[in-house]
Amino acid sequence: MKNSIGNHFENLTQDTKEAINHTVDYYKLDLFKKTALSLISGGQFVIKIGILILILFFISLGLSFLIGNHLGSVSYGFFIVGGAYIVLLIIISLFGKKLLEKPILKFLNKILNSGDKLEEEIKKELSQTESSDL
Repeated sequence: MKNSIGNHFENLTQDTKEAINHTVDYYKLDLFKKTALSLISGGQFVIKIGILILILFFISLGLSFLIGNHLGSVSYGFFIVGGAYIVLLIIISLFGKKLLEKPILKFLNKILNSGDKLEEEIKKELSQTESSDL
């Protein structure tokens, strides 16, 4: 009887160790997946912001020249556009946190809770890759 209790206890500790190891492995994979998603989303965000800055730069140049030509001096156009950006900066400084906080939290929540969607997308991509190889 003593032997069988010892065996049960030994099996219980071994099962507990395995369960803990499986749980640790799961959280490692989950962390890896969420890190990958964050890096991909961050990369896309940086690229989009870079393109947006270039667009804004060229629109600002064109608008500055347009205003300057109408006023008779190109420098006036650049001063007016620069002043508009200063006003925009002040507005964003005053109200920007309230406007950006909610969308950023929603975006991060979507990344952190998108486990099922990611698995479906990976399976879909793999099936498309396999079908295109045939």
